Amino acid sequence: MSLDADGEAVEGLAGEVGVGDTLVEVSELKKYYDTGGLLADDPVQAVDGVSFDIKKGETLGLVGESGCGKTTLGRTLLQLETVTDGEIRADGTDITTLSGAERREWQRDAQMVFQDPDSSLNDRMTVGEIVREPLDAHGWGDPAERRDRVEGLLDRVGLNEEHYYRYPHQFSGGQKQRIGIARALALEPEFIVLDEPVSALDVSVQARIINLLEELQAELGLTYLFIAHDLSVVRHIADRVAVMYLGNIVELGDTEAVYTDPQHPYTISLLSAIPGSGGTADWEGERVTLPGTPPNPRDPPAGCPFATRCPAKIRPDEYELSEAGWTAIEGFRNVLRERARAETGALDAVKRRLGLGAGELTIEEIHADLFGDLDLPADVSETVAAAVDRAETGDDEGAEAVLADAFGSVCDTEYPRAYETAGRQSRCLRHQDEYQDPQSVVRERTAED
Repeated sequence: MSLDADGEAVEGLAGEVGVGDTLVEVSELKKYYDTGGLLADDPVQAVDGVSFDIKKGETLGLVGESGCGKTTLGRTLLQLETVTDGEIRADGTDITTLSGAERREWQRDAQMVFQDPDSSLNDRMTVGEIVREPLDAHGWGDPAERRDRVEGLLDRVGLNEEHYYRYPHQFSGGQKQRIGIARALALEPEFIVLDEPVSALDVSVQARIINLLEELQAELGLTYLFIAHDLSVVRHIADRVAVMYLGNIVELGDTEAVYTDPQHPYTISLLSAIPGSGGTADWEGERVTLPGTPPNPRDPPAGCPFATRCPAKIRPDEYELSEAGWTAIEGFRNVLRERARAETGALDAVKRRLGLGAGELTIEEIHADLFGDLDLPADVSETVAAAVDRAETGDDEGAEAVLADAFGSVCDTEYPRAYETAGRQSRCLRHQDEYQDPQSVVRERTAED
């Protein structure tokens, strides 16, 4: 569907592009950053073993919180970042093995539109020079042919011939993004990574750019990877959606199926946060508020990457605890993990994650902030006290082990495979037969909370 000037859905081009064979196939792709220094042995695991494919002529939406690895994944697909491990196959060829002319040919066939047109356009170059730059770099045609090509591209994206000699600062945000799109189309690519292409624009301009992208896809048979954090935008343009968290794809399926029947707890939390979600997402439960922030990508959880924040985490059966109690225990475990890492400024990081402001925290303060208003069962209180005693001696790792032994979960130790459920893939251990399904658990726990 297309969007009107207010961002509302109207009948349009979505779904009219024929989706064909696989164009890009990604297998166990990893991108780690080793920044050197004291933390050189703990690389940033920006993309951590993702697998998916993109069909010819489709739009795959890639969504998730800021910092989850979306942009890194897009840049790695284009070989703007070097792969740490895994494969990226395009028409059967592993492009991670290409070099020289073959690699340049792939980068000619695959282009990128960037999030911020102000920073991606050189303000010292005219629009004509900016759009012509890829043609010059690849030696496309003669000067007259390049000029004709650029003018044709400007017209195709809704700009005028007289814009050729103007500079980026003379254009609005939406017009600048049209310039970026024209530049991406210059070499007639088949695959385009759209990295948050409308997030910096107001709603009415967003609608026009999305409609333009759909029109270009229909005319030229383009294939898109559409990266965004705004799920309402993605629903209007994507054929399928991949949901990313901490470098992992946790749910992947047809757009309408994901929006109307989310299967992974993280997807549920994202959809529940859309304001007035009745027209955009069909989650009918309570708003799901996730505690804290994602774990440090240098030290991700050993099991499920979402385990430290999951509203449907599998818990031991022997304890009768309120939702507030379980949240406090999980928060205390996260604090102890942070402290055990002994990073520079770790205590300040802990305090920020707890939302308690700047400055150092003692274990007593942390315990009081997390558990001060709770009436815990005696056995739970004794275990927490034992952990506090260990932490006060400086043994944060031992303190966390005490809590893990008593309150730990299979989610802490087992990385979930991609389960086929409700017509899509979801990486959640609750899809195993012995557990209650994620949706039901999230509804029950958020209602209690």
